[in-house]
Amino acid sequence: MMKKLALVLSVCLGLMACQHSGQQKKNDVKANDSIAEMDGYASIIKQLNDSIAMDTLNANLYLRRARAYVENEQVGQAMIDVNKSMSLDAKNVEAYLLLADLYYLLGDEANISTTLNRAADLDPFDARPLIKLGELNLLRQDFKLANAYIDKALQINTYNPKAYFVRGMLNMAKNDTAAALKNYLIAREQDAGFIDPVRQICLIYVAQNNPLAEGFLRNAVQQFPDQDIIRYDLALFLQEDIDPETALLHYDTLLMHQPNNSRLYYNKGYAYFVGLGDDEKALEYFDKALQSDPNYIDALYNKGRVLEQMGNYSEAKRIYQQVLTVNENYRLAVDALNRIGDTKEQE
Repeated sequence: MMKKLALVLSVCLGLMACQHSGQQKKNDVKANDSIAEMDGYASIIKQLNDSIAMDTLNANLYLRRARAYVENEQVGQAMIDVNKSMSLDAKNVEAYLLLADLYYLLGDEANISTTLNRAADLDPFDARPLIKLGELNLLRQDFKLANAYIDKALQINTYNPKAYFVRGMLNMAKNDTAAALKNYLIAREQDAGFIDPVRQICLIYVAQNNPLAEGFLRNAVQQFPDQDIIRYDLALFLQEDIDPETALLHYDTLLMHQPNNSRLYYNKGYAYFVGLGDDEKALEYFDKALQSDPNYIDALYNKGRVLEQMGNYSEAKRIYQQVLTVNENYRLAVDALNRIGDTKEQE
């Protein structure tokens, strides 16, 4: 159950696990962390090194460098700088919030709670520690406590899009889609540039077969053109029946950012196979997915499907048998082998 919940809350994890670092790294298509960005953070760190050398008692400089270290995926160094910052200024809520994020990245759940409660005590009028405590208890599936923290945060300030977003995630965890949508819409209304509620609204509309889904997804791509995950959601929505050719264009854009992403090649193969009925192209892209990830079992199975549809039963049979070598419980491959056997008997 916890694993399932973690998947449902993947966007919530992005908020909890450091708003300063790359979010949604567990998603099928993530925002691209380019070498140029990493070099940029390294340059910032060097500049802060010089500043700290000239002002060794400046707590804010250590905190700024800690954030740069997080962006540069140097969690250990970030932890050292946060602790140094707190030794110089023990009442800085920002430092406690960052420390809680670091504990999350390190999987130290007990210290997350302690740190956030300390931050909340330092400034009772700062809602941010309460929101993070709400998220943490949401992940623990203590929905009552999570809701209490969000209520308290909203009592401090009703204009709080992140609080409404977390409440929406809480509603989703309790299977109350209508309440979740209401809270996501409030979050979106309060902060139009907040991508997470926009994406969740789109996904709810898609799941409901709501006629608004396509328009919301297209608008989201226009609003957030650099966010790969939104473009991926739209392409996935379009790829089978609605507009597979446009889906392919979006996948091509994504592949410019992520040329080794096996899921994108797989989805292109699926769009050609199911959406456009182009077996040759489908086979080409399933092969590309397998070149990028030789263990991609769904790509291997669908390669077999294409070969079977093309009438190449012997090769399709070999592929299905290969699938079962990797996973003997892959039921679709068993059914396919039985189907090929029946086909040959009829011939």
